[in-house]
Amino acid sequence: MSYIKLLRKHPGFLTYGGLHYFFSSVGQTFLISVFVPFIIEEFDLSSSQFSSYYGMATVASALVLPFIGKYVDRLPLKTLSTLGGIGLALATWVMFYSPSLAILILGMFMLRFFGQGSMVLIGTTAIGRFFNKNRGKALSISSIGLALAETSLPGLMILLIHLSDWRMTWLALGISSLILFIPISRFLAGDMGTENVSDSTSSKQANNFSRSLLLKGHKFYLLVIAFMFLPFFITGMFIHQSLLAKAQNWSLEWMAWSFTAYGIAKVITSFIGGSLIDRFSAKSVFIFFLTPLAVGLILMAISDHRIIAFIYMTLLGITASLGSLTGTAVWAELYGVKNLGTIKSMTTTFLVLATAAGPIAIGWSLESNFLVTLISSVMIIILITISNFFILNKTIHQ
Repeated sequence: MSYIKLLRKHPGFLTYGGLHYFFSSVGQTFLISVFVPFIIEEFDLSSSQFSSYYGMATVASALVLPFIGKYVDRLPLKTLSTLGGIGLALATWVMFYSPSLAILILGMFMLRFFGQGSMVLIGTTAIGRFFNKNRGKALSISSIGLALAETSLPGLMILLIHLSDWRMTWLALGISSLILFIPISRFLAGDMGTENVSDSTSSKQANNFSRSLLLKGHKFYLLVIAFMFLPFFITGMFIHQSLLAKAQNWSLEWMAWSFTAYGIAKVITSFIGGSLIDRFSAKSVFIFFLTPLAVGLILMAISDHRIIAFIYMTLLGITASLGSLTGTAVWAELYGVKNLGTIKSMTTTFLVLATAAGPIAIGWSLESNFLVTLISSVMIIILITISNFFILNKTIHQ
């Protein structure tokens, strides 16, 4: 089925997924990083101190996330979206208020839990469960929501901060969650509940693994490690983009413009990647999804020309898009969709932990030796790719 036919057949459900992707940006690092200079200045923090507190909040949110997986599998979509939207609004209002460092950390915890964690979990689980034959295309269409947020919201946030201040901007985000996200998501969810309305009648798969069976297999842990590298790397590099710009003699303004290439690459790749997943399987795509990033890192190690910033961000966008698409589809292909919410909550916990460690490890590495950081990252990608091939190659031909 083509993208247009799929969108015509399931416009509401695909928009539902995209809406959750879009509003997850409120708790994503790329948006929070816009507020970092103002937070650091007002609370008199160093960059390393903020990274530590941000990491603490992220780890705490990751540890709580597995407890909601079973509810994502059982509760109606209307209920899930309403609770998620209210939680996200409360998180932004805590950031708006935050009279002390302790309240600020609480606000960051809530942003990470309700934004990056819950919103993505609800949206991707819904799409992964309800679409089977065209799961790749459905995920690619929905993921455009995040790409749109990445290309539009940072600039809008800077504008709002200049027009008012950083606290009022958080308040505005919370209001948008209440008056936009909750009503629209409830309308789109309709009365679908948790029943499968997939475009395929074969959506009930035989291998619907439980949590206990999943945790007994070594394959799960090896794949989780592969999934963890990308959020670990991206979060660290995004938070410390000033160190990258300094090492390559690029201005921060030039780096900011290069994010346009990142967003465009993600949108284009989402369509191409969705078709590749539906044609060859998510497992086949996942084996090599880190390759574009490796090429970008090699180019940066070779040259510091300004155009490399755009090429690197384009290649990073390709990898980020493929990682996002396969992040749900691989688990559905390997373990079925019956307990997909539970599986996703566990895997998301590991990914969020990776985003907590990324700013600390990548920041230290970039300050120590920029070139060694690039070369080490390429070597890790090669090892992950080899591991993915041996883990998944047999399952592809089964």
